Amino acid sequence: MPIVLRHNEKLELNQIQYSGSVTLAELTALAEFQAANPTWLTFDSLAIVAPGANFHTVDKSALDALYAKYAELFASMHFLILRRSAWICQSAEAEEHVRYWLGDRDMRDAVSSDVRRFDGFAEAADWLVLSPSATATLERGDGFAEIFRAHIPPMRGFSR
Repeated sequence: MPIVLRHNEKLELNQIQYSGSVTLAELTALAEFQAANPTWLTFDSLAIVAPGANFHTVDKSALDALYAKYAELFASMHFLILRRSAWICQSAEAEEHVRYWLGDRDMRDAVSSDVRRFDGFAEAADWLVLSPSATATLERGDGFAEIFRAHIPPMRGFSR
């Protein structure tokens, strides 16, 4: 289950979890789902890159193209307030790609989001302006309902 998008109605928060070997097809499927269902883009979010997750098959130029698609999608939306997006990366293997994605991009203007990286759930919950009791909820995933899942293995060679 490389990408799972969940929503917690009580916290008004989305959680996107990346695990395993995440492919470009999965990242694209998530973007396409969000484009078809833009309401989910209006919530604050917490992205969690699980231990052992990686983006080895995803070229950084493909991330640039995907980011451009998100910027185009967000340009058509009107937000009353700036969205917050917290990231927690628990995988050394994914570190380079996460750092690249969050790098030198102007996310405030391009995707109407204030994006920050955190080492743990407590700091992320505090920045997301959640109550102290919500930290445990975030870590356990309590109250989050799945709304999207993508698992599309990378294409391998085929025989004729």
